[in-house]
Amino acid sequence: MAEAVLFTLTNDILKLAGSNIFSKIQLVRGASDDLKGLKYTVKTIQTMLLDAEKKQWDSEQVKLWLMRLKDVLYDAQDLLDDVATEDLRRKVTPGNKMSKAVRFFFSKSNQLAQPYKVAKRIQEIRKKLDLIAKDREFRLEEHRSEATVAIVRRRTTDSFVRKEEIIGRQSVEREIIKSLLDSSSEKSVSVVPIVGMGGLGKTTLARLAYNDDKVRNYFELKMWVCVSDVFDRDFLIKEILKSAREDIDKKPEGELPELLRKVLHGKKYLLVLDDLWNEDRGKWLELQSLLMDGSLGSKILVTTRNQSVLEAIGTKSGIFDLKVLPEDKSWDLFKKTVLGDGEEPLNEKLEEIGRDIVKKCEGVPLAIKTIGNLLYAKKEKEWLYFKDHEFSKIDTLNPEIMEVLKISYDHLQPGLKHCFAYCALFPKDYVFDKETMIQLWMAQGFIESLDENEELEETGDDYVSDLLRGSFLEVEEVNPCTGKVEKFKMHDLMHDLALKVVGNECKMVNLNKGSLDEDTRHASFALESFSSLQEVTSLLEAANLRTFVSLEEQSYKVERMVEKKASDDSISKASIKQFTAILPKITVCENHTLSQLEFRATIPPGGILGDR
Repeated sequence: MAEAVLFTLTNDILKLAGSNIFSKIQLVRGASDDLKGLKYTVKTIQTMLLDAEKKQWDSEQVKLWLMRLKDVLYDAQDLLDDVATEDLRRKVTPGNKMSKAVRFFFSKSNQLAQPYKVAKRIQEIRKKLDLIAKDREFRLEEHRSEATVAIVRRRTTDSFVRKEEIIGRQSVEREIIKSLLDSSSEKSVSVVPIVGMGGLGKTTLARLAYNDDKVRNYFELKMWVCVSDVFDRDFLIKEILKSAREDIDKKPEGELPELLRKVLHGKKYLLVLDDLWNEDRGKWLELQSLLMDGSLGSKILVTTRNQSVLEAIGTKSGIFDLKVLPEDKSWDLFKKTVLGDGEEPLNEKLEEIGRDIVKKCEGVPLAIKTIGNLLYAKKEKEWLYFKDHEFSKIDTLNPEIMEVLKISYDHLQPGLKHCFAYCALFPKDYVFDKETMIQLWMAQGFIESLDENEELEETGDDYVSDLLRGSFLEVEEVNPCTGKVEKFKMHDLMHDLALKVVGNECKMVNLNKGSLDEDTRHASFALESFSSLQEVTSLLEAANLRTFVSLEEQSYKVERMVEKKASDDSISKASIKQFTAILPKITVCENHTLSQLEFRATIPPGGILGDR
């Protein structure tokens, strides 16, 4: 994400530095020249960011160079934003209050905004940037246009149909369905596991079987729950009951296990536990004991990457162990992806290049689809360049799937990289509400429209479409009337990729996992995991945060916690003031899955508690 972050930062700095704000401030002699020099250096650095982003994965020198650059650019943005903020405040402050505000801005008591102080900081930042620009013992290629690295935009009606077609898995799909319809087991409830590495299509196969007409007619009750890497019995009970369309909002939590027994009792049911990671047999048996009252023929379909999970479940037979696609099926999938709905075959040269590329995907459907989407509508010379200059870096004997996916990430335009990496703030298997995420991306300044007549929301919609087409995101829910995507998810491998590219820039905060780094600019947390406001503020004191996202099931919990702590004698008023000083502006965004509170604060370089 470094290049995406830095590209956005440099654009922001150039806009602020080029505005007429500074013409209104009587800077000391030489400051205007320093400002021009700063703009020139930033423009020069901007051309090298794409190459630096690619090389940092293999070069600690480049990685360190980018970290130093990012810190200085954030300082520059803070300074320019300070001036812009004061200018805006002056415009909106009426009458005598405006004069007073202007006098304060240029007074000795305002150490940050005195013309001399502003000029001095511009000079210091320019010197640092000049040193960073020159301090390169490695060669970085210049790329003048970000458009050369953007994925192809295929503007359509933006109607995504949940039609999942698979290639090379039809026989496995039939066998899974046959196993689900088999009632010969002596047990009333039996487990059918699908196991295999990430990206092989386990969830896709489970979904195809789940939606099959024969399966739909065979079972009285069908439920789907995504488990992911946290196995919590109480949480899973709630999710199973919700999937069974039970209203549990007003039910005491202690009554839910018995309610689950009653819901399943005497029914032939199908329960899908997708993406199971639990290796603790004791935990599995606790949940399983509540699931055994179904009638003969009931099935639990499990998908997992981990063979150890099968030992915890106790299943030794009837296992569907997915392997990579054979070469011919890999090629069929690649052709279908890269050609879309077109019938025109590839020419001999493109087929030769394409087959070389497919070999390096090692039969992983997700990788094949990702690369295929990347090369869609590209010309022969672009295919050849991709094969020779991108894939040539991957060790054919031991290719890492992450390296394959990272190449596609490298080809995203900076705004899309930002939006994709920002999803790392949310846990795996999180269901994103499209409109909410677009608003969050807009608030961060990630979305920019090239057409002045186009609303940012429309551009954000295009961003989501591009990420879906590139297999960076997956459709989760479609509006049945309009056919438009309303919710999406991120494949586990893609979430791993997002975490890898984002580094310390974004973090999910947990008391058990230490504090925030100084490099962290965006953080998310579950407020209910903190027992006091002091715990929250202590994590933030040394941070340079720009975003704090709360992951809460109900948005009112945050407000209620602050109100409760404010009236609690054990919590000092100073703590409440500290909390509100850190989070002065709260925007509440809700969706059907989780509520998201984005706390956006303008934070001074000297510390998070200072006033601006």
